[in-house]
Amino acid sequence: MMYFFFFLIMRPPPKSSPFPPPPLFRPGGAEEKMGEPIDQVAARRVLWVGRIALGWALLIVLRLLVLQVVQHEEYLEIARNQQHRAFPTIPDRGEILDRTGHPLAVSIRTSTAVVNPQRIVNPEFFAGVVAPMLNLDPAAVTEEIRMRQKMKKNTAMVSRFYYEIKRHLSPEEVKSLQRLRPVPFDFLEIHRDARREYPNGSTAAHVVGSVDRFNSGNSGVEQKHNEELEGARGRLRALTDALRGKYFSWFEQPPREGVDLMLSVDSVIQHEAEKHLEQGVLESGAEYGSVVVMDPHSGEILALANYPNFDPREEVPATPGAKQQAMAKRRNWAVLAPFEPGSVMKMVTVAAGIDTGKFTPDSIVYCENGAFPRPGRKAITDLGRYGAIPVTTVLVKSSNIGVTKISLALGPDVMWEYLGRFGLGQRTGLELPGETRGLFKARYCLDQDGKPSRHIDETRCWGPYTHEYVSFGHEIGATAVQLARATSVVANGGFLVFPRLIQSKSRPRPDGGREVIPVLVQKPERALKPQTALIMRRMMRQVVEEGTGRRARLEGYTAGGKTGSAEVWDGRVRRRDLNNASFIGFAPAESPSVVVVVTLGRTPRQGGAAAAPIFKNVTQAALRILRVPPDLPDSGEPLPLDQPSTEPAGDPSLGLARAKAEEPKAAAALALLSAGLPGAQPETAEVFSPLIDGPRVPDFRGKPVRVVMSESARAGMEIEIAGRGLAREQQPAPGSILPPGQRIRVEFRP
Repeated sequence: MMYFFFFLIMRPPPKSSPFPPPPLFRPGGAEEKMGEPIDQVAARRVLWVGRIALGWALLIVLRLLVLQVVQHEEYLEIARNQQHRAFPTIPDRGEILDRTGHPLAVSIRTSTAVVNPQRIVNPEFFAGVVAPMLNLDPAAVTEEIRMRQKMKKNTAMVSRFYYEIKRHLSPEEVKSLQRLRPVPFDFLEIHRDARREYPNGSTAAHVVGSVDRFNSGNSGVEQKHNEELEGARGRLRALTDALRGKYFSWFEQPPREGVDLMLSVDSVIQHEAEKHLEQGVLESGAEYGSVVVMDPHSGEILALANYPNFDPREEVPATPGAKQQAMAKRRNWAVLAPFEPGSVMKMVTVAAGIDTGKFTPDSIVYCENGAFPRPGRKAITDLGRYGAIPVTTVLVKSSNIGVTKISLALGPDVMWEYLGRFGLGQRTGLELPGETRGLFKARYCLDQDGKPSRHIDETRCWGPYTHEYVSFGHEIGATAVQLARATSVVANGGFLVFPRLIQSKSRPRPDGGREVIPVLVQKPERALKPQTALIMRRMMRQVVEEGTGRRARLEGYTAGGKTGSAEVWDGRVRRRDLNNASFIGFAPAESPSVVVVVTLGRTPRQGGAAAAPIFKNVTQAALRILRVPPDLPDSGEPLPLDQPSTEPAGDPSLGLARAKAEEPKAAAALALLSAGLPGAQPETAEVFSPLIDGPRVPDFRGKPVRVVMSESARAGMEIEIAGRGLAREQQPAPGSILPPGQRIRVEFRP
């Protein structure tokens, strides 16, 4: 370039030029006028031209440096935006399964037609072509497009640039739309979408929950574990041509699939619970109700039903009135609605009295012939006129006065302690959203310095008489799940378990395998002595067979339970015509396999009349589905209370409380009862044997003779075989302890 400029400057003018040469180039003119040789002038000019060229080159280099180094990422991003397109990849939402592997919630891949309204030149023409293919009204589509086109750019509605013409397209509709791309509608896009399906419909709706239109959980397990179920989005990047068509793509960040959850719920038990609950609510005239079926040893929820129910496939309406009705159906009464439990709290009071050693089942309590005067306040009354009766009769006849006197003997501090031991006033930790701790006042009112105050506000803390009313279920509120946990303390041998719904978690791996995710299980805590739990089970069995819970008697099984009724409060007014009716219970009575809690809200009937029949139907179905062997003879008459359990161990004349496992299943202690009960009266004190230990009986049910003999031989256990076919019944029951020298009797039938 420098040589080129030098050539132009030093080239002499043509001879035929009509213009005279400049003075600088005239022969002899330069030396006379300029006083310097022409070579020096030419060299100086060449130097200036070179400097200019060098400066120009430096500017170019500097600009290239800025572009390639300083602003490299910025311009690279601009180029990528022109040449690349990034697509979010949405992972499949995790499945929700019941304990048998039956799907409760699955995701189905679908497609959605999407368009940018700002790129549509003729909305009428576009709608006239596309709407008939999708079975939509062309006029409605046109109006929607025009409305979005008129929106200002600074509008808060992001959907101005994103209009979903129709979601969840059928395969035929997708094929029809694909024919219109890229000509004439290159702006028409078909995005991947997903629809949540619930194969069982409304079954377990309050447990499983539902999702909104964006496939995000809005109730139940779907909401509580939404982040795990959703997984993590990925990003797909594609090279595009001038028409924005993809011709090469790769995963910039692969998606992480959602977690599959296996619940402890049994779909069949859940269906039976919902069916009998709905029938019971309608027959009793209640406004709502709930049923909880729980394994008392592990805390696993086998069924959790609420009425009214809802269909999780239906979206919540947008109109206020319809939305309020839909949300009312989605209310999970079993975990969200605490209520006064009424007489079911007498189980806790009597258990506390026996566990402390101040009372025995035979201790006499004077029940004041039906009215217990309380100075300065209303007398505590009973429905019957009871005099001096034993503690067992106090529970069987559901005497308010009897449990009040037990509470007075214990004192408020002991009552407070045992309420906590039974888990009342505490969240259970169940994996459902919005669980409440119940209505539970503080033990003391505190001053600003944190010390007990002399001024007692009974709306916030216990007063001097609160423990009397709490003893029979007033001035306290509990949810159905809390009551199920409290009942399990008696049923499992004295352990406070932690209810749970999630049995296992796993996620698909890219190699086709599955990644197992650990599930944290909280260890049970000792709440009662095993002797106390055994005594309470037998007393509560009498409630069902002789007392207020006779309508809860089962066919083929013994059961224990307690009825409860509490008048409803409307504001500050107590409604004597409406009750919160409940029933808590377990079966079989000596070795419980299930705990069932029934609550009915705002019913004119009492717990024994309204809730006990629901308990009977649900428990009967659950025991049948779980294949629990009956513990009553074919006549249906209950076994005498002093007869041993159907799972004997050691001396068959001794009663035995079953335990499933010391760890981790609540370690329900086995206690051998000899001649009486320990208590305040030394002459009638009874002695309990120490804990028995030994091998656990396998579950042979449903297996042929050959398999049973093989498994028993490997386990080193002797068996006694009766009949042919498949194993239907066995004694001792599966999971119980086999004492030394005892055989397992297995009955086979076709």
